[in-house]
Amino acid sequence: MFKVRLLSRFSPRQRMNTLFGLTLTALVVCAATALMQPQEIEDLSEDNRHELPHLLDQWEDGNVIVLLRHLERCDKEDYPCLHGNKGVTSRSLSVGHGLAQSFSQLGLDNADIYNSPLTRTAQTESIVFGDAGIDKDWLYKCRESMLEDALKTKTPGKNLILVTHSSCISRFEEALGYESERPEYGTSLFFTESAKPDELDVLGFLDANDWTVALEALGRKAEDTNNRS
Repeated sequence: MFKVRLLSRFSPRQRMNTLFGLTLTALVVCAATALMQPQEIEDLSEDNRHELPHLLDQWEDGNVIVLLRHLERCDKEDYPCLHGNKGVTSRSLSVGHGLAQSFSQLGLDNADIYNSPLTRTAQTESIVFGDAGIDKDWLYKCRESMLEDALKTKTPGKNLILVTHSSCISRFEEALGYESERPEYGTSLFFTESAKPDELDVLGFLDANDWTVALEALGRKAEDTNNRS
């Protein structure tokens, strides 16, 4: 009521200018708020599908870092554990085998693999990569230097796969100026080396059940290569 009475004291032109100014201010505030919000990492099977050819090229050159969240943990789900009373659920075994086939098709000859030594991440690494990984404490302690640790660990010309936890993935994203929802169990996030020192370019993520899109792109790339040769 107060605002209506106050505006009624102005001429029509003054009221129009005032309302225009208020609207413009609101738009500026909304735009500034949106700009200040951290970006979210996009889905490589949907919004960022156009990045798949670039991902495959970078993978061939050994320039990719992958963060893989462990498979479904059994201490937070109403499903039996694979072994004992810790680690991943028995039903996640099929998901892990699917990931194993997907990563195998992508190619692991030029990749170093590291995992958090906790049971759920160690089991995930064993299921997906066949015990090829090396334990690293910083993959579960989630220090603020996680991005720096990953960059120091990566060998030039070799891809780096890190089997870790959602909290560590969040730390990693924050260091790059991103903030996404907690990834699903078995989700892989892909990053490539950047022209800027101590930074990475973000390509996107693939949920465990969305690898078909990436593998189809890999198949098309192989066909194109064969056709050109």
